[in-house]
Amino acid sequence: MSDTETAPWNNPPQRAKPLRRKRAEKLARQAERWGERLEEARLEGPDMVAAVTFDRLRRALNGLPAEARDRAYEAVTQALDTIRETHAQ
Repeated sequence: MSDTETAPWNNPPQRAKPLRRKRAEKLARQAERWGERLEEARLEGPDMVAAVTFDRLRRALNGLPAEARDRAYEAVTQALDTIRETHAQ
């Protein structure tokens, strides 16, 4: 057996949790926190629900690259127009 087989660059470190699992757990915790905030807002009324929803949207949009953010703004605008048309009386 040569020394190159046991060299550190040939043996990557073993992680306790794969990064994709840690990322999934982090996203699940974030979704749970937003869900709790939304439930609390529902108790206070529709204006608070709108404020929490807007905060969540703003945070999601700020995390996107510029090109994706532009597409997301367009999608949000279309969604708002659809809501307005659906619920207009």
